[in-house]
Amino acid sequence: MGALFARFVITAAAIPLCARFMDGVVVVDLANALVVGAVLGVAYTVLRPIARLILSVINFCTLGLVSIFVDAWFIQLVAGYVENSVVFQSYWWAVAVAVAINAARTLVDAAKGDLRK
Repeated sequence: MGALFARFVITAAAIPLCARFMDGVVVVDLANALVVGAVLGVAYTVLRPIARLILSVINFCTLGLVSIFVDAWFIQLVAGYVENSVVFQSYWWAVAVAVAINAARTLVDAAKGDLRK
């Protein structure tokens, strides 16, 4: 349960942190950016396993690259739903944020000893 909460917090905090360090990610309103992070955390918990199951064969053939692009699509989709939150200059900046979020979530899993997810 602790790892799930830690992954949720990391995902929620990642959007404003990525905007701080990445030039192509602009936070319009910090409160809305945190809402985007929270909604993204819920989407990662609920929708991401379903998407991974559906795309498992394609994900295997591309060595996991499809999951990064699906995560970037989730990020842009959630940011588009929340008004005045986060603006990405291009899709590639969303991909960079997805890589950063996945790296942080992997570090949390490694710290908890649960890398199988």
